[in-house]
Order: sequence, then C-alpha cells, then structure tokens
Amino acid sequence: MNRLLPIAVLPALLLAACGGEPAPTPPAASAAAPAATPAVAAPASDELLAPLFGTWALDPSQCGGPVLKISKARFEGAENGCDISGFTDNGDGTFTAAMSCTAEGQTAGESIKMRPIFAPTGEGIDLTYVDRDNLETTVLRCPEPAAAN
Repeated sequence: MNRLLPIAVLPALLLAACGGEPAPTPPAASAAAPAATPAVAAPASDELLAPLFGTWALDPSQCGGPVLKISKARFEGAENGCDISGFTDNGDGTFTAAMSCTAEGQTAGESIKMRPIFAPTGEGIDLTYVDRDNLETTVLRCPEPAAAN
C-alpha cells in the first residue's frame, strides 16, 4: 500500500509544477456519520492452535530426513527458521502466523496461513505462504518417536 502513495501524489505534484491546480480533495466525512472500524481478527487460542504444533513432512515416509517443526513460538524448516510473533484466528478454520524469518543471513517478515486437515494418511496442515504469491503446500504429521525404556 505504501508503494501506491507516491503514484497517487505524483499527478498533484506535476500539476503544481506546471502551474495547474490539483483537483480538490473530497470533503471530510461529517461528524454525525459513524466512522467505519476495520475488522480486527482475534488472536487464536492455544486450544485451537494445538493441532498445528508438531513435526511435519510432505509425506510420512520422509520423516527421517529434513522436516518442518511448528510450535507456538517457532516455524523451523530445513534451511530456515522463523520466530512467530503471534497467530490470528481468521474465523474460517484457518490461522495466520506472523513471523520474522532468517535464511542465509537475511531477515524478513512473512505471513503463513495454516488450516488443519485430516488426510487419508493422517493429520496434516494446508499451508499458504501469503507473501509468496499464496504458494500452497500440504504437510503431514510425522509419527512420534517411540519412548525409550
């Protein structure tokens, strides 16, 4: 959205530089009209988030190799790790995690939408990488290792 601001201001600046008058701005909303409040998504509860936490792979047979680990505070992949600052309950069975990720020495903010599912081979999560053109993938839960006696 910030990228659009310079484009919106440019015509007014060009008109002013050429001696023209920029178009008048619309009048402010009357004080009697209530201001529209943007919808704010609620933070997700720990109980609703529980199905997202664990160890995941594209296929359960790949659980012995590089895996994805998700906790309330971290999203850990094979080559990157992200600190999760919070989860939002989208109200449609999905949750969006706000993350700060580090990979190859670079840090960037990222959002990922997660939807718990039940697949024929077990529990899973549909992942949508919001900041990567909504790239989608599905991961499946890795079995818990057997407890040592």
